[in-house]
Amino acid sequence: MNTNIVQEIPESFLKEAEAARAWFSEREGIEFKVTGIVKPEKATVQEIPTGTREIQLILCGNQEGHDLCLRERFELTPFRDSFEVRHLYDTQPISASPAPLLDPPKGTRTGWIDTVLAKHEFIVLVFYRGFWCPPCRLELLSYQKNGIINDIRKAGGEIYGITSEPHTLAENAHKEWRTDFNHIGDPHHEILADIHNRGWLSLFIWNYVPSFRKEVSQSLSHPKGIYQPGVLGVNREGRVLYRWRSVPSNQNIGGAISRVTALHVWNKVKEAILKPSETPDSPLDQEAELDIKSIPFPFFLLILFANGWFIRPNYFVMSAKGQSLKQINTQIRVALRRVALFIIFWISFIILLPIWVTVPLFLVWGMIVAPQSFKLYKSIQLNNEFGETNNKSICKQSHLN
Repeated sequence: MNTNIVQEIPESFLKEAEAARAWFSEREGIEFKVTGIVKPEKATVQEIPTGTREIQLILCGNQEGHDLCLRERFELTPFRDSFEVRHLYDTQPISASPAPLLDPPKGTRTGWIDTVLAKHEFIVLVFYRGFWCPPCRLELLSYQKNGIINDIRKAGGEIYGITSEPHTLAENAHKEWRTDFNHIGDPHHEILADIHNRGWLSLFIWNYVPSFRKEVSQSLSHPKGIYQPGVLGVNREGRVLYRWRSVPSNQNIGGAISRVTALHVWNKVKEAILKPSETPDSPLDQEAELDIKSIPFPFFLLILFANGWFIRPNYFVMSAKGQSLKQINTQIRVALRRVALFIIFWISFIILLPIWVTVPLFLVWGMIVAPQSFKLYKSIQLNNEFGETNNKSICKQSHLN
């Protein structure tokens, strides 16, 4: 959590914070609440007769069914029994979450499952890694492109995308990916804790911060770890209609690939809906139809290094607003061409140059890439099952029935 943000509003700021909140809520037409204050120790009263004070607040509310958290600056001047409020606009807009653990505040997602189940006959929850993840984007869009979302709604259900990112980034994904269903940010893992405690589904958590490029890392935020992929279908009565989770391994690149297909999920959910209400919960699907079976880990490493000109690995991730999957696919094609050229380069060296030249060159390159390759290999092992404190559980299969 950002140590510059205080969740408990100091008593000396209560009146100003409430005046700013009320003013901003009236202006925006949304009822906000104050969930934090930024650097209160620096929000001193100006040494002028009016006693003007500048404060920066974290304000959270709900806009047309979507949770919203903003960081806003205000200038307040005492006037009679209240304050004159002026909104201060930042010259550089903030695109990432204003405060990861306050977006939304702790406790907001508690009871969320019951709330949405009360509105629908059943729900399908698709847990995904984050806004930066191209395979996640493909997975969620597949429910839409194949018309499955319409079939789900015709049957009385609804689908939600769930991520361990702050809600601001979940909303960014919803807008940028143009999905026709809501994305929910769950940075405190409260939704996952709820379904875990009910015995419905337990996911693996990736406890690692990937070394992405600067423009990606600025919007990368998973305060308590990254959700590995999973899908849960459950009806209003609490009967599990379908459940699947990714078990990270070298074959699926630590959970980066190999998602259950949307059509497979919907077919299984349809079958379960038609069964009598007393039917037991559907078991964990360990023979699911996957979009990609596997990719050899050495080949995956080679592609990443090709994307970084064989000096460093460079992930294929969504780096900016408006970046399309087409651009990611272009990057992959370019990397594959580089692999071919790289192989030709070394074959030419072996043929044209003496071995005492090529061998040292290859060893030098190996010394550069070997530590980075080992770090990547170790990073995909840093998973633990939700509720456990080590990664030994990665070898286990679920005991859910």
